[in-house]
Amino acid sequence: MNKQRKEHRDRLITLAFVSILLVLIYGPAAPWFVSADRLVYDQVASRLQNTALADGLIVSIDPAAKSPAALMSEYGQLIRIFKEQGARRIVITQPPALGPDAALPVWAAGLSDVIPVFVPSNQPFSAVATKSGFINSNTESDGIMRRSPLWQLNGGVMSPSLALAITLADPKRVVDPRMSMTDDSVYLSNYAPIPRLSAADILNGKATAAQFSNKTIFLDASLPLVSAAAVLPSGQYVTTSEITATLLANMEQRQSIISPTWVRALEWLVPALLAIVAALFMPGRKRADILFLTLAMVASLILIEALMLMIFRIRIDLGRPLLIFLGAGILTWWLQGTAKQTAVNAYKRGSDFLAAGRLEPAFAEFRRCKPTETISSVMYKLSLAFEKQEKPERAEAVLDWLKRTHGATISEAGTFGLSKDTPKRLGRYEIERKLGRGAMGAVYLAKDPRINRPVALKVIPIEKEFEDEELKEARQRFYREAESAGRLTHPNIVTVYDAGEDKHLAYIAMEFLQGSPLTPYTDKNKLLAPSKALELCARTADALDYAHNQGVVHRDIKPANILYNMRDDVLKISDFGVARMTDNNRTKTGIVLGTPMYMSPEQLNAEPVTGHSDLFSLGVTLYELLAGEVPFKATNIAVLMTKITTEDPTPVSNRRAGVPPSVDSVLFKALAKRPEDRFANGGEMAIALRNCARFASK
Repeated sequence: MNKQRKEHRDRLITLAFVSILLVLIYGPAAPWFVSADRLVYDQVASRLQNTALADGLIVSIDPAAKSPAALMSEYGQLIRIFKEQGARRIVITQPPALGPDAALPVWAAGLSDVIPVFVPSNQPFSAVATKSGFINSNTESDGIMRRSPLWQLNGGVMSPSLALAITLADPKRVVDPRMSMTDDSVYLSNYAPIPRLSAADILNGKATAAQFSNKTIFLDASLPLVSAAAVLPSGQYVTTSEITATLLANMEQRQSIISPTWVRALEWLVPALLAIVAALFMPGRKRADILFLTLAMVASLILIEALMLMIFRIRIDLGRPLLIFLGAGILTWWLQGTAKQTAVNAYKRGSDFLAAGRLEPAFAEFRRCKPTETISSVMYKLSLAFEKQEKPERAEAVLDWLKRTHGATISEAGTFGLSKDTPKRLGRYEIERKLGRGAMGAVYLAKDPRINRPVALKVIPIEKEFEDEELKEARQRFYREAESAGRLTHPNIVTVYDAGEDKHLAYIAMEFLQGSPLTPYTDKNKLLAPSKALELCARTADALDYAHNQGVVHRDIKPANILYNMRDDVLKISDFGVARMTDNNRTKTGIVLGTPMYMSPEQLNAEPVTGHSDLFSLGVTLYELLAGEVPFKATNIAVLMTKITTEDPTPVSNRRAGVPPSVDSVLFKALAKRPEDRFANGGEMAIALRNCARFASK
């Protein structure tokens, strides 16, 4: 599936998913999801700064052990004291109970005189009080009171709430104009406490007149906490008087929380817009981008709700839209992950087809993968395979695909002049500059003019290295080893594209990696972090495990043959198939198979070499990357061979801080003298190294 089709499919899946979420969250399953709105609101509202009623005072009568007559009398005495002491207004939030045929007490006749008295509606006292209004302390399904209506239909007449009735009765106050936009409701957040006195202290003369003068006094028979009528979003338990005092303070100080009609419309529009954004912009992005976009949008929604509440005192519920976008983000993140796994599977299948010589299905599988350097490498190898099968039109099709998807062009890092010893061309490859030189020859940066692609060209003076009678055998071995290396298709192995001979020089065209060998990181002043060194060697072990399963042994694993691009975090093993070139030519050049200090005991003893030898060399490489020097050192080859074949290395954890002791066990096993005592394969060694990396310093 190409990228466009996959994005289109993911968009359809995401759109269908968010559409179902919209229907569920705002439809039959709304009661289950409305808690998301409540949660976000409660977290913000509980931290909202509210100002207490400046002149408020709560007086509570303790109704315990009092008869109805005594309670009625106590109410009358307190109201008389408040009026005598010049109270500004009296709010009886909990009038004393009267029987159905009982007459009003004598003191009730004075409720409508100069000092206004307010009582709840539908009470006998409401007929003689200055004003009345309803008290609503209904909670939502979770037991929390968040909403308080301002008006209520009562006998065909719209009646105000008690707090609103008190506000409207004051001719000097202008009602908050925002109240006309509230849809007849305001919202509670937290209670800013006002002073509270005991009725017993007042009747015993312990209170002064100054405590009542010009005060708004709330009179009830509800003790704090014990007689709580509701719980606010802040978690505070409040009585009826405290609820009324809070609402009155918010109205008079114009800090009521409202929800205008346009906000209700926006709460329906936002989820739809977020669903469209999620379906259009998230599919096809990298998983990190999806994660960032999702978290950024979630944070933005929370911030918008918090700012609207704290600055404008407007409630807008964005909890459910937040859930919808979060769900869409998780879905697209998962879809991108499944796409990555699909690409990995396609790459594995394509590699298997290529190794088996089934080129057409290999081409089909590789085209399903995301364009990368690794894919471009195997596609280039595939085009050469088509040429060998005498299918030039299919080779051209592969190259055309490469040009369309990768835009294969050589890096224009600069212009390099060629020395007089550097060939300008080998085979069809145009040489740009020398990259380096090793014991077996030079490495050049070259260009394949067919697709303008950079390659690393390893050049070996084969005719100078071998005598006439050995040259034919050397050529056969050269092509055989190059072919073996060319079968290797792994993300951590440099891909071999081609091999040939020109101008008495044998050459191998390989993938060009913009990186450098690990050799500089063996300097004690430039060592990698232990966890990083362990991870890089684990990747190398994985690659060796793959190569060994293909029947290919490297024979010369060392830091110089492990290339690493730190910027892109790409590691690749180079020189597969090259090390064996001088296997039968040791006496002429003085070069033995491999590099002595990294060689296994069986290599030094000229015994048959298996993949276990590569694991030994990798153990030496890891030791050097951690400690800054190889485990076995000597001034001559004879002493070195003795140490490698008989001595155990010094534990590396004793030589460097941050290296866990478990690494010593891994190295002792990798550097075992007998091959059968080492790790069974590279995969087993990779697992052990990654387990050690978890406990190593970063």
